[in-house]
Formats: sequence, C-alpha cells, structure tokens
Amino acid sequence: MKQRLITNYKKSGSPGASQNFPDKIVTSYPTETLVEKDKKYTEQKILIPEFSVPGVLAEPELEALTFHFMAFPTIFEYADFRLIDGNKYEFLGLNGKPVSEFTPEFITECVEAMQEHLEQIGESSTYSEDDGSVFGYEKEDIRLVTGKVKWHFDTYLRPTTEEEKEVFNELEEAGEFGYEDFYYTTDYDLPVFKDENGNTLEFICRLHASHFPGSHYIFYSRETKLVRQFSQFPKRRSREIYFNKIENQKSETEVLEEMSDPAKVFTDPFYFDKKILLPKYSFPGSIVNKKYADLVFHFVIVPVFNTWVDFRLTDDNKYEVLCFDDKLPGDFTPDFINMCEDHIDTYFGEIPEKSYYFTASDSKKGYDSLLISIGTEPFWDQTDYMREKTEEEVQADDDAYDMMMYEDPFLERDYVTDYNVQELKDENGDTMEFIAELYEGVLFGSYYLYFSPKTRLVRQFFQCT
Repeated sequence: MKQRLITNYKKSGSPGASQNFPDKIVTSYPTETLVEKDKKYTEQKILIPEFSVPGVLAEPELEALTFHFMAFPTIFEYADFRLIDGNKYEFLGLNGKPVSEFTPEFITECVEAMQEHLEQIGESSTYSEDDGSVFGYEKEDIRLVTGKVKWHFDTYLRPTTEEEKEVFNELEEAGEFGYEDFYYTTDYDLPVFKDENGNTLEFICRLHASHFPGSHYIFYSRETKLVRQFSQFPKRRSREIYFNKIENQKSETEVLEEMSDPAKVFTDPFYFDKKILLPKYSFPGSIVNKKYADLVFHFVIVPVFNTWVDFRLTDDNKYEVLCFDDKLPGDFTPDFINMCEDHIDTYFGEIPEKSYYFTASDSKKGYDSLLISIGTEPFWDQTDYMREKTEEEVQADDDAYDMMMYEDPFLERDYVTDYNVQELKDENGDTMEFIAELYEGVLFGSYYLYFSPKTRLVRQFFQCT
C-alpha cells in the first residue's frame, strides 16, 4: 500500500522564471490545456485551466504526461476529460453527462455556478517544490498530495477491513506515515472509479490552493486515457468584500451607491416622508451572483427596535413595503410613526447632497469603508436564527479548514444558521437565499438581506450586539 506524500510548493514567479527542473514545476493558469475543438467551453467560462502538474510527481512511469486541474461548475462532483497528444485535454462531460447533451439552458446553469471560480482568477505563475515544513506556507502557496488518497467527505468511502487496519498500523509504526483515519478507505468498487472498460482508475494527486476554492482530485486510466477530476467544496463559505469610496461613478455594475435621493427606492414615499425607513445603500445583484445581474438590492436603515422588514422587489428594482415586524402598513399609528422618527431622525440629517459611490476592493482603505459579506450564510450578531452544529457539520468545517489552506471562518463557531426557522421562509414556505450582510461602516448594528427569487420577497433583518 502506497504511503501518502504531502508536498508544499512555493510560488516561483512568472512561467519560465524557474526552469532548472522543469519536470518538477507546477504551473498555474496554463494557457494551452484543451484541444482546439473544446475551446468554446473555456470561452463560455464553463471550464478554466487552473494548474498543470507533471505526472512524474505522482509516479516515475508517468513522466511523459502532464495533468491539468480544471475549474468547473461547483454544482458537479466530477468532470471527465481525455488526455490526448501533446498532453492536452478533450472535454467529455460533467457527472457523466456527455457534452453532446449540453443544452443552452444547461450552459447557462453552468456559467452561474462558476461564479466563485471566476472571482478568483489571477496571474499565470510557476511553483517549485519547497524543502521546508509543509505548514510553513504563504497565501499564494499550493499543496500537493500523492500516494494514498484522503477524502474530505465520506461520499466515496467504505469501512476498512481488519487486514487494512493492520497495514496502516505497520506504516505508522515504521514512521512512514500517520493516517488520520484507520476506519475508512476509498471504495474502488464504486462505478465512479471505473473507466469505460470497467478498469479501476488510478489516483494521481490531490491539490489545495487558496485561490482555487475547494479540494481537487485527479484519477486516471492508463488504458483509455480517461482523466476524471473530482472537486469537493466547503459546506459553508463566506467572502468579505470591502467597498471603498471613489470620486466618480465608473460602472453601474461594479459600485455600491450611497443615495442622495433615497425616496426613489420606495414605490410609496410615505415611509420616507414620515421617517419610518431610510434607504441608505444600493448595490447590483451581480456582486453576489451573476444570476442576479438584473436586480438591484437596497440596505434600508431601520429603528433599533426593528427585527425585520419585508419588501417586494418590483420589476424596476424598487421596494414595496409589505410589513414592519408584525405590523402591516395599515397598522402604522401616529404614535408608532413618532416612535420610529425618534430613533432614526439623526440619519435623515446625514443624507448626502450628492450620491457617493464605492467600489469593491480586497482591503479597507479608509474610515468610511463599507464591509459586505456574501456566501452561503451570514455571521449573525445574535443566535435567534441559529442552531448548534451537528457532529457531521463540525467535521465538515474541520475539513474545510484543511481544504482552504487553514483558512475557514466557520471552524471556530459552534452555531450555524437554522434554515428550518419560519423567518427564513417566503410566503410559499420555500427557503430564501442569503444575499449579503452589511456589518461595518457608519451604521449602527448589522443588516442582513434574504431574497426569494420566485416571489421576489426581500426580507431585511437588523441585529446588534
């Protein structure tokens, strides 16, 4: 049984900068990995070449081959390729669905699911083997695993036999390798590990890179030249985006606006005129996901006693007010209106004379920077809509920590969003999608947006610590 080797690779610079041992060099963003007839899939952004890895790093007998890690839509578990002349890839399909069956609708679904990968594209570089500790990495480093595959999730595992456990123990006692789990191993009897002729695929390597989300595995058939790449992703993901003020608006699709005319957001200006609610920031939905490219969302300042507000997003991206906590618009009494104004009137005095614009950045630039979080769920200030993690979720977040090169904001948290609560359902009982959280800037507290694509319900939550 092969031991598993973990190798850290340091960034060497641009391609060609370190070519003393070209058979040991890993290349990011290789430009030529697909045959010409498949170029349309890279142009459609269904596939992005991420890394090229010399086969010799896995086995000396594979020294003539080069394997390529491809970014493909995150909704699929694996992608199939044929390794052909010149070590290029012919794209065969996704999750067993051949490219001949790809419809325009399927292509659109794929492009939407590629959003996370498209946001991570960087410059082409080379990486050379690092002689130091595998834990002494920097953010741009990558990690390569060869030998025995170690999965992050149990999808492809089976319990180990007593004989296999003995082998694992012998390897560990010999100091060759410390196995994290003696009790499960890859189930090579599964059809997904067979090529077209029923031959068992061979594990080549697994790759981690901070700018290549997830954990990626390559398997290969020497008989048919089939390459099957598996990709596993963290169950929960979070991305923080800083928005820094700019002098002039450059692009409507790239900026967040602090509005000088906030009343324009409401279908009925009553809520603005009476100082009940104050639209503050508007941002294009494309910041969150390309499928929201035609939508504009708004963060609305509320009195501190408010828990949530429901809006209907109209076809022209305005907000129709539906309810304020449990109050319908017809229930807004004069006393209630006065109470709202008492808590929010200061903000009305700070409406800018002209709109200000903010553009996305990797870091905070000034005291007036805004921080927006997107991903699978927010980090709530209070536990109203949260529950304790299950044992499986604890393990999944631990795996994500390893998967993301030891960066995972959910790892140290004991609670996660409880999507079974009624407050996160729309009128039809369907779970709403998390859009964004605004939790830094000139505003008190945190604001959370959820959205129902079917009913166009926008639910904004407000919390503070």
